[in-house]
Amino acid sequence: MVDYKYKDLYKKPHIDKQIKIAADDGTVTFTNEDIHWEEFELEESLCSESELQFGLCEASILSFKISNVFIPLTGKRLTVTETLEGNIDTPFQFGKYKVFSDVPTADRRYRNVTAYDAMYDIIYAEMSDWYNKLLPNKQSQTTMKQFRTSFIHYFGLEEKEITLINDDIIVEKTIEPEQLSGKDIITSICEINGCFGHIGRDGKFHYIYLPQDMMGLYPSNTLFPDHAPDYLPQSETGHLYPQDPKSEKIGTGTYIGCQYEDFICKRINKIQIRQEENDIGAVYPETQLNTKENCYIIEDNFLVYGKSAVQLKEIAKRLLDKITNIVYRPANVEAVGNPCFEVGDAIRLSTKYELIETYILQRTLKGIQAKRDTYKASGAERYAENVNSISKSIIQLKGKTNTLTRNVDETKSEIKDVESELTSTISQTASQIRAEITDTANGLQSKITQNANSITAEVTRATAAEGTLSSRITINADSITSEVTRATTAEGNL
Repeated sequence: MVDYKYKDLYKKPHIDKQIKIAADDGTVTFTNEDIHWEEFELEESLCSESELQFGLCEASILSFKISNVFIPLTGKRLTVTETLEGNIDTPFQFGKYKVFSDVPTADRRYRNVTAYDAMYDIIYAEMSDWYNKLLPNKQSQTTMKQFRTSFIHYFGLEEKEITLINDDIIVEKTIEPEQLSGKDIITSICEINGCFGHIGRDGKFHYIYLPQDMMGLYPSNTLFPDHAPDYLPQSETGHLYPQDPKSEKIGTGTYIGCQYEDFICKRINKIQIRQEENDIGAVYPETQLNTKENCYIIEDNFLVYGKSAVQLKEIAKRLLDKITNIVYRPANVEAVGNPCFEVGDAIRLSTKYELIETYILQRTLKGIQAKRDTYKASGAERYAENVNSISKSIIQLKGKTNTLTRNVDETKSEIKDVESELTSTISQTASQIRAEITDTANGLQSKITQNANSITAEVTRATAAEGTLSSRITINADSITSEVTRATTAEGNL
């Protein structure tokens, strides 16, 4: 929540509010009189997905309708502030935005203006040149802290000072991209650190962590001293003790309506970091995955390609410590508008039947004098099998996978080391077992195929100097056959 000097005035009725929208170049300034029928709207979001996905970075949208303005606004950068009760010493700042759409109405008396914050430029930027300059070759390294700071400074932005949980991990050149969007980069950074990216009211880039353990414990006939609800961390110890809520209260005077789910999103108790679906990757804690657990899966994050199992487990451990106790009830709340509330804040309100404790993951603020706020938090009771993933249309340089695929017809196991260009595969069906090892760097491949009738072993070497050479042995019940094939430029067939 914004710590604004006059924030208490937003809780009072009939307070005079004066909006000021000023272009940074000083060419235009709009006030309440210019805004048609208080058509002023601000949309902000951390996560608009149906399940909570860490790492998302979404642009804020400012839209308003102004009258009798004939100057084109597209491309102008705007700063939006508001003065309460004439207190001009400290105006409230909504943020900084860039106009992307300026459409006159048919009679040209009004203009519908749409502006985005700096996140829009970030997520739609082409960043392959920046990435290749920062990490010019496969031996290049930097820390996560240096990587993210360089990225944000590229856009001329400042970061709000913060230490992320995996700031000290080494970032290597793991991909060779021809195209790489800013969205892929910033999402990967935030995802592996368990946070969200957002442009704050001050125009700086903020890394936002949702507060943990924000739900309180209250007297109830269904709670006993030796047991806590399974969505709270106390359920693991079996002890119940008073816990004050860590959320902002929306009182009866400001709460208008609320729709909510009849479940509470369960605690995340396991992290899996993998490169692709069916890849085992790294799991923390190292216990057998089962359907009763709520496992959060990070998939195809290029910043951790090539990390060892030990390194991935340490990353996963830090991540779990930061997100395990994020528990909330999905809800859609309508309230009196208060711009001091920000996305990422924890809120609580009492309905007729339930005490709702949730997060502001999305918000829409409308109006000026009679502001209305809509807060929304979507979520699932338990995560599905497939959670986060980023575009796979990038060429990978480093990576290790251990993939197990099972169905009623086949069991297939594949271990791959992209950097060393080594792959081993074992596949089994009811009629055949096949094992294969490929060393692409040296042009080597060996195969063993076994069925009820025979066993065949084959080794192949392909080089530019020698061509293709291979040897094969086939064993069945009544014979052994061997064959050697050399390059046609050598000695012919033996």
